[in-house]
Amino acid sequence: MFEQDRMLMRLQQRVNSERPILACFLSGSYGRRQADAYADLDVTLVFAQETEREAAWRQRHDFVQSIMPYVAVKSFDAAPIGAAPVGAPQAQPYLHIALFANGSKVDFRYETSASLPPNPWDRDIRILKDSDGWAAQFQQASQRLALPRPHLTLAELQALDNRFWVLYWEVLRLLLRGDHERPFPIYLELLHLTLPPLLAVLPVEDMAHQGLLRASFGRDTKATVRHMSELLQAYLAARTAVSRRLQLNFLPDTPFENNIQSLLKRILP
Repeated sequence: MFEQDRMLMRLQQRVNSERPILACFLSGSYGRRQADAYADLDVTLVFAQETEREAAWRQRHDFVQSIMPYVAVKSFDAAPIGAAPVGAPQAQPYLHIALFANGSKVDFRYETSASLPPNPWDRDIRILKDSDGWAAQFQQASQRLALPRPHLTLAELQALDNRFWVLYWEVLRLLLRGDHERPFPIYLELLHLTLPPLLAVLPVEDMAHQGLLRASFGRDTKATVRHMSELLQAYLAARTAVSRRLQLNFLPDTPFENNIQSLLKRILP
C-alpha cells in the first residue's frame, strides 16, 4: 500500500552504490519476515570507520531524499518514538527518522562495526548489503543471545503504584465535580506513566494485559467515572499478575484501596 517494495528496491540500489557502507540490513518486522502493507522499515547502515560514518551522517538528509526523489519527505534526528522493550539498549545518537509522503516511515541507524555489538534485538535481520560477510557473522552471533525477560523491581512497582494513585485520585475528584476538561491531560499522564511498564511484563494473551487496553474519556463525566472504576479493577488485576509473575513481595495498602472501591460503588448508578 505504501510502496514498501519500491522503497526497498531503491534503498538497496542506493546502499550498493555507496562504497563506505560496509553492510545494510533491516530489522523489526521486515527482519522477521512478518511485515505487512503498513509496516515501517528499520534500516541499519554499518560503516567500517568512524570517519566514514561521520561523513555519511553529515549527508543524511540528502541520502534520505535520494532514495525516493519524487516523493516529499520530512526527516529529522530523534530517539525512537514509543516505548522501548524493557531491557533494550538505550537509543543511540545516530538515529534519523524519515516520513515519506507516500505513507512510508523509515528509521535509519548509522553504526560502525565497532559500535554495534551482537545483540538479541538484531537476531532476525534481512541483509541488503554485506561487503565482506560482516552482517552474516553479526546475525549468527546475535542469534546465540537470548532476549532478556521483561522485568520490574519491587521498588519500581512501588513507585509506579504511588504514581497511579496520585494521578487516579486527581482525575477522579475532578470528574466528580463535573469537570471534563481539566482532568483529561492528567488522565493521559496516568495512562502514559503507569500502564506501559505493566503491559511490557504481561504477555498479550494474559487476561490482565487485555484488561488494560480499554481507554475511554469523553464529555459525559458520569460515563468517564464508570470507566475509571473499570480502569481501577484492570489496574489492580494487572498489578497482582505482575507481582505474581515476577515473584515480588508487593504489599498493597488494602484499607485505602478498599475504601476507594467502596466510594466508587456508592457514587456510581
